[in-house]
Amino acid sequence: MISYVQIRESDDTKATYEAIHGELLSLCATLEEIADSLPSKIDKQACLHTAKNLPKIINRAQKFEEEDIFPLFERLKTPTLNFNSTLHRLKLEHVKDKYFAEEIAEVLISYSKDNPTLSAEATGYMLRGFFEALRRHIAFEHELFANIFTETLK
Repeated sequence: MISYVQIRESDDTKATYEAIHGELLSLCATLEEIADSLPSKIDKQACLHTAKNLPKIINRAQKFEEEDIFPLFERLKTPTLNFNSTLHRLKLEHVKDKYFAEEIAEVLISYSKDNPTLSAEATGYMLRGFFEALRRHIAFEHELFANIFTETLK
């Protein structure tokens, strides 16, 4: 089950960032559990719960990154550092992840109703493709942002 993080409105950008990424990683673990349970041990309640929360979690994380984290990079432009292409790529990944999350939510709802719209193999492949890409996205951001937080949020 997804371990939801209580994220309070805070001026501590780094703590909020870490909490949101913790929640995303918890979501990935839940999706992996669902994928591993296919086809015969599927937890319909977990599918429904995850389907309802997946788009919300993704939207909240992306909104925070785009409104709070990305502007930090934009302010750090120097003649030798320009993050425009990196930020553009991350924003494109956000768009793809958002639509992929909506598709996954629909599939998970179909499993919760015991009327799957995709085979177990296709669903497992879909889930793994999503959570593996999301984990890579998070790992990349951690590497990229670690130095930014060290320098700008002391």
